Amino acid sequence: MLRENEGVWLRGNLHMHTTRSDGRLRYEEAVALYEHDGYDFIAVTDHWVVSDWEVTPGGMLLFPGCEYNVGERVAQGVYHIVGVGMERKPAIVRGQPGLCAQGVIDAIREAGGLAILAHPAWSLNSAEAVSRLTGLCGTEIYNTTSGFPMNARPYAGLFVDQLASLGMLLPCMAADDAHQYEEDALKSYLMVHARARTHEAVLEALRAGDFYATQGPSVRLTVEDGVAKVKCSPATHVVFYSDAIWNRQRVTRGENVTEASCVLMPHETFVRAEVIDREGRTAYTSPVRLK
Repeated sequence: MLRENEGVWLRGNLHMHTTRSDGRLRYEEAVALYEHDGYDFIAVTDHWVVSDWEVTPGGMLLFPGCEYNVGERVAQGVYHIVGVGMERKPAIVRGQPGLCAQGVIDAIREAGGLAILAHPAWSLNSAEAVSRLTGLCGTEIYNTTSGFPMNARPYAGLFVDQLASLGMLLPCMAADDAHQYEEDALKSYLMVHARARTHEAVLEALRAGDFYATQGPSVRLTVEDGVAKVKCSPATHVVFYSDAIWNRQRVTRGENVTEASCVLMPHETFVRAEVIDREGRTAYTSPVRLK
């Protein structure tokens, strides 16, 4: 990962839809909306339709993207997997007999892309089942369109913690998954710490996990000598999550909190943090493995 004073911080969304599948806006309209709001990069991820590499006239980076889904019943597992940055179209055929989540992940990776588990809370994904998958580069801890008024399960923090408790620490991502482009757009995104504003540098940072998920606040988490520390933009709450059921220093509250710390307990195996500002917007770090 880059040092704090190196590189650039870039804002991006890696999950959204257009009229090429089930979105309300045309491709060009959706791209223009995010560029006008100041995004540095996006991936248009229509269902079963792979988009292209592109740089807009204004300089916004567009990555190839696609959302694949397998399974129809929760009992057997329903998985929506977003592929980003593929060098060629993955060898995935819709309706292919025997197609499974691991097969989708493998095909995305074989095509040079990154595989992201989409909205695991909305999909009612089981941490135990997902822990048997390999090759995921992250999971959405927050998915805008999975919340009100469209749905009611946008947040997957419990899933992330249960998965980490099983030893699988997936980087946490946030995305809009915009379809209607009303209350489900321009809300949840990634802040990526890249060496430059290029396709290659963004992918490098995503693979390294050098990013955080947010709806507005900034956050950085470090762990040193048994203490987890957060530095953030002004917040009302900083919360530390781990596999300890209880920790006296779990929550820091105040009007303009910009730093918080938590002395870790010997049996904790991971820690992550969330920052909430006075507008109710949240930032999420990825879980960090503890020695």
